[in-house]
Amino acid sequence: MSRQFKSCAVLSFLAVASSNLAQNRTVSTSFVPRVAVSVYNYAGVSTEIMAGAEKEARRVFRRAGVDTTWLTCLPREEVVPQDCQTVDATHLVLKILPHAINAKVRDRSDVLRTAIVDERGSSYYAYVFYDRVQGFAKARRLGPALLANVMVHEIGHLLLESNSHAVSGIMCGHWTGEELRKISEGNMSFHDSESSVMRDRLISSQGSVPAVIRARGAEKTD
Repeated sequence: MSRQFKSCAVLSFLAVASSNLAQNRTVSTSFVPRVAVSVYNYAGVSTEIMAGAEKEARRVFRRAGVDTTWLTCLPREEVVPQDCQTVDATHLVLKILPHAINAKVRDRSDVLRTAIVDERGSSYYAYVFYDRVQGFAKARRLGPALLANVMVHEIGHLLLESNSHAVSGIMCGHWTGEELRKISEGNMSFHDSESSVMRDRLISSQGSVPAVIRARGAEKTD
């Protein structure tokens, strides 16, 4: 392991995505791009914790110049917003599962979440394994802040369309004391280059007509 990556070595993450991180993109700053996230809370996380996590996640994305809307699609199915049925490049899906169900990560206790790629190579779905997040957060007294940053990290992979990790910051593949300190202080953030790529891709997607598909609430990861 290189000296660069030794600074980032406690929490492991696993992500699957379709393409390399784009470089040297021109970013429009005429408006703030938006992304919606449909949240399926299969783990039964309390309303209070979810509200706190979504608030912090919204703040992290706002620092990156991206506006986010978090839709509650479960467990209150009787009042599911119509927008929960939409999935595209600017409307992603986050499923909070009680535990890992994917065979690739079931035996990896250090993996807190993952993502999948559809047959066309686009990444729209993210998953969080709440029992692992809850245990790690409780041991380090991080509360909803850890859940928020795990959510942001995974949605970040979908927006960046990359499984690449940074050597520091929220897209670091392994969070250490420095990253955990920033989480507890509410100071975790994307690097400028990552923020630029996310904004540029969202602006490009919002300027075109996306291919909309139906979200399947019971979709499996294995």
